[in-house]
Amino acid sequence: MKNKPAVIGLATAAAILAAAVYASPHLALYQMRAAVEARDAQALARYVDFPRLRESVKVQVMRRLGAGSGAAESRSNPFAALGQRMVLAVIDPVVDAAVSPAGVAAMLEAGDIRVRPLEQQAPADAPAREMGEQAAKVNYDLSYRSWEQVVVQRADGGGVAFILDRNGLWSWKLAGVELPED
Repeated sequence: MKNKPAVIGLATAAAILAAAVYASPHLALYQMRAAVEARDAQALARYVDFPRLRESVKVQVMRRLGAGSGAAESRSNPFAALGQRMVLAVIDPVVDAAVSPAGVAAMLEAGDIRVRPLEQQAPADAPAREMGEQAAKVNYDLSYRSWEQVVVQRADGGGVAFILDRNGLWSWKLAGVELPED
């Protein structure tokens, strides 16, 4: 009976630790959303692994365009190889520009990857409060895939699935996206 308080204390500490580890991606998502609402690109950049995110977006865009599927055809057809090089030349700078702190903020704000015509974009003098209200309208669901990876997606199931990877025990970084199937 002497050890009962020690066992209870140890069990309580273990439960608190487990709850904190489980809640850590929720906290990271909250902090990412706060950075988006505050228009703080530096704060948001702390939660993004830009090289891995760029690679993820490039791979999925290439797959969507079918540029990665014709490897055998590109060896036998020089025009197919030229087409693939042209696609890469166009996609690389577009993805590099989109996967920036401002681009990631726009993705998280909308819950999707979109390219809007200039006339549909908010004017430069639009109050940050309005943009923050728009971001607050997007509700996200978070689910674990594994100990080291969670998926964040709009609650309505649409849009892009954002992939967060564990970075240490407590922190998470946005490391990829999964484009919706059309």
